[in-house]
Amino acid sequence: MQTIEYHEMTYHRWLFAIILICATHAQAFEPTVEIVEQFDNSRVVAFVKKNDIENSPEWNPNRDAPPLSVALAVDKVEQFNQSKAIGAIKEIEIRPVPRHPTHWHYLIKVDDDEMRTKYAVYVVLMNGMVIPAIIEPQSYK
Repeated sequence: MQTIEYHEMTYHRWLFAIILICATHAQAFEPTVEIVEQFDNSRVVAFVKKNDIENSPEWNPNRDAPPLSVALAVDKVEQFNQSKAIGAIKEIEIRPVPRHPTHWHYLIKVDDDEMRTKYAVYVVLMNGMVIPAIIEPQSYK
């Protein structure tokens, strides 16, 4: 009788562990959208969760002002880099999210002397979410 209870307890522990592992890994497989942009003779890439894009406000540039102002977008980048001050802003553009024409994002390019590149690029969704972009190295011909 005691061995049956022991095996049942062990079974429940393993079942709990498996469910916990599966739930943790399920978030890792959340669909992402790859944002690839040509920005100042460089190609930048950012990976954004599809759910984050859908939770960002829609915007029609023909009718309304952007839901997130340029000043607030810059503030969000500064808050994202709370451990250090961002460099001078070199360029800001606003573009639609690929395959999501009613959702837009800012591309903000700032000087960054601490990194190996001369600047850093951030994608800022209209809900204020900041995603650092990866600058792809230029290929040599």
